[in-house]
Amino acid sequence: MVKNSHQKYALVFWMVFCSLILSLAGCAGVEKEGAVVTASDKKVTLAFPWSPQSLDPHGSDSWEIMRSGMGETLVKLNEELKPTPWLAKEWKQENETTWVFKLEDNVSFHNGKAMDAASVKESLLRSLKKDQKAKDLLQVESMEVLSENELKIVTKQPNAALIAHLADPSTIIADVTTIKDKNNDPAFTGSFKFKQFNKDESLVVERYEDYWGKEALLSEVTIKFIPDGNTRLMALQSGDVDAATDIPIDNITLLEKDEKFDVFTAPSLRTHMLLFNMSSPLFKDVALRKVIDMSIPRADIVKSIMMDQGTEAKSPFPEILPFGKVEKEKATESIEQLMKQRGWKKNADAMWEKQGKPFEVTLLTFPQRPELTVMAETIQSELLNEGIKVNIRQVENIDEVLANDDWDLSMYSMLTAHTGDPQYFLNIFYQSDSESNVSHYVSPSLDLMIGELNHTTDWTKRNQLALQIQEMINKDLPQSFIVHPKTVFGVRNGVKGFTPHPIEYYYIHSQIDVNE
Repeated sequence: MVKNSHQKYALVFWMVFCSLILSLAGCAGVEKEGAVVTASDKKVTLAFPWSPQSLDPHGSDSWEIMRSGMGETLVKLNEELKPTPWLAKEWKQENETTWVFKLEDNVSFHNGKAMDAASVKESLLRSLKKDQKAKDLLQVESMEVLSENELKIVTKQPNAALIAHLADPSTIIADVTTIKDKNNDPAFTGSFKFKQFNKDESLVVERYEDYWGKEALLSEVTIKFIPDGNTRLMALQSGDVDAATDIPIDNITLLEKDEKFDVFTAPSLRTHMLLFNMSSPLFKDVALRKVIDMSIPRADIVKSIMMDQGTEAKSPFPEILPFGKVEKEKATESIEQLMKQRGWKKNADAMWEKQGKPFEVTLLTFPQRPELTVMAETIQSELLNEGIKVNIRQVENIDEVLANDDWDLSMYSMLTAHTGDPQYFLNIFYQSDSESNVSHYVSPSLDLMIGELNHTTDWTKRNQLALQIQEMINKDLPQSFIVHPKTVFGVRNGVKGFTPHPIEYYYIHSQIDVNE
């Protein structure tokens, strides 16, 4: 009797349990090839060009960490490039150099530790110690924890761009104890947390269940690092990835004709340019830099290479910005006049030479942005017509080669106003003593003007100063600005929310979704 009673209760228990399981499964998902797929199982695979070398957020890989959806900063820029609250929910300026930030409540790092003013201070201190860029951007004199969620930052001098600069990925907030200890996974505050990293191959992030903001709709995102643009496109077409950034522009039409894919474009704050190495014997002479600059067929490049997915560049900053409307002076001398004034003569092959040496230079390019290589070939052809020989050299890591090798010219691409302000780019790219001044451009006059910009808080005066600085840059020509490109994404039908943004490191966020 007792045994039968137990059997009866056990039977009822399992009937109720099974009904509950079936009921839950029915509410949450659908049958697909014999497996139950629930909302929490949704995953996507994306293709990006660049791989971080590590997961340390305070260094050269900070942009890639931000792009993964793992990292967040105190301030975020909206689509109008205006600073908006993120981990800091509000702030106030007490005087020219003092700011007080109030932090969001209930934010935790991916290891469960609460984010507070003390941990934010430790994270910013580490960034300032390890990353010269963060030091230059923030110009911090001191930081003080006022309460559990209030942090005071005092700058060494008036820094009008401090709030915008706190959106820079170099200031990602992390639990620094997890970064120092290689045995721990890095703990950030974003909607996705670290799962697996294979350098130069892939990074897998998964939903952080205790995220303080809107819960991630996807359970997992895999980022494949595919440097070659055509290979990225083929990965999309073959179904290996669900979406790809920076797809080759000449394949837009092909992709648009395929109903399985959507193509998204958006204006970017990026500038494709030609760098001069001003330490190179030839390009110490501004006249020879002018010759190269005058030979660049910008209108043809925009039409034939960019397929009208961009605009001609007159300065580092796009004209959509208030400090980007620069008028470029027309050349008053021809290429032939400039060359002859410098003692160059055409030889029997119609090539320029001087003291028996031809005008022959090397032009670097790299595969991650395939349109740059096509531009390099066009410029090579134009210069050959002018009597100048260009040897194109393709390299895998352009920044490493620019820093360590001898070179004459290089194709390059920069997001020049990623904080919505000109100060960052002008400081890192043109200050004479900046490590990022890859053209080795030295101008005490320009240094003074940039210094004045750094101290100027009136926005009208800042924009005017930025325009004057660009006029001097155009006169000295450390670079030739070619085109402001649009950002181009290829996305499989059904992927939602993965779209271009003027700020390139906000691509992965909690509201990306996929139909199936």
